[in-house]
Amino acid sequence: MPRTQDRAALALAEDLDQCRAGFGALLARADLSATAAAELRRRYAEPHRAYHDAAHVGLLWLRHLLHGGDPADRDLALAILFHDAVYDPMAKDNEDASAALLAALVPGDTAWAQAAIRATADHLAYAGADCRVLRLLDLDLTPLAEAPEIFARNTAFLRREYAALDEARWRAGRGAVLARFLEAPAIFRTRLASIYEARARENLTAALAELHEAA
Repeated sequence: MPRTQDRAALALAEDLDQCRAGFGALLARADLSATAAAELRRRYAEPHRAYHDAAHVGLLWLRHLLHGGDPADRDLALAILFHDAVYDPMAKDNEDASAALLAALVPGDTAWAQAAIRATADHLAYAGADCRVLRLLDLDLTPLAEAPEIFARNTAFLRREYAALDEARWRAGRGAVLARFLEAPAIFRTRLASIYEARARENLTAALAELHEAA
């Protein structure tokens, strides 16, 4: 049985306003300059974003806290905050560009956060043992385990972001991504697996079945 905090974390995505408030709380925790904070607000409000927006980032931060994460871990806060700061759905270098933006906007040593952001380019490919990087990767994948109606909402948001693709290319690409996660021995590699793994696999299985039926 999930803990009370874990159940609350699972329900967060139902309230996008609460998630957006989480983004504001994360900005405050990151202690950025006014210029950097304004730039992040501008970027996460870009009109082409439907899923990879401020609500997504705020959701990850709030889940981090509710799942017992350290609110004082500024490096992880920066990694969550900047991990989708540069987002072009058709580009291959978003993570590198996001890490570079972090380096440009935040003074001091941000090497760990930059490396963690780059690891999100391929969640399943990360072979390291850094528990905080794994925490970031798992948090970023928790939306795979939303309630079915929220998972469907997120899929619709992603489809809007990939509006440049015709339906056949969208379905092929979406199917390949979901199948790769489903075929992985483990999607989640921290204690979050006990909360999210089974739910994610249920959603992935159902989504792939829908794609095959529509083919």
